[in-house]
Amino acid sequence: MAEERLGITFPIELRKFYLEIGYGFIKGSNVNAINRIMDLDTVADITLREGVFEFDPDLDGIYEEEDKLVFFEVNEGIYLTLNLNTLQQAHVYYFENKIADSLTEFIIKINRDSEYFEDEKRKG
Repeated sequence: MAEERLGITFPIELRKFYLEIGYGFIKGSNVNAINRIMDLDTVADITLREGVFEFDPDLDGIYEEEDKLVFFEVNEGIYLTLNLNTLQQAHVYYFENKIADSLTEFIIKINRDSEYFEDEKRKG
């Protein structure tokens, strides 16, 4: 239903992840971080700026690229995106910085260190 609402096809890797694992929170070392793989309805709501995201000032001017899909909430107002230009493995981005070549690589890295992408951004 989210794909229909958005008028896009999710990358195969993301579709498979949702079917096999689903969504939810990843426990990390930072107790203040949310670290949430968002459910499909929330992905659609944030992309379309509907529901609680309709007037969210944190989204003004960012997360608006048509080739990127918000899928992971780092903290309130801070999200990770997937590049939609490939249907197999989609690169993962923290703002404009690529932090993983695929969703699988991202999950492996975040499982080892829930804040690894902060270091990637500093290198960026």
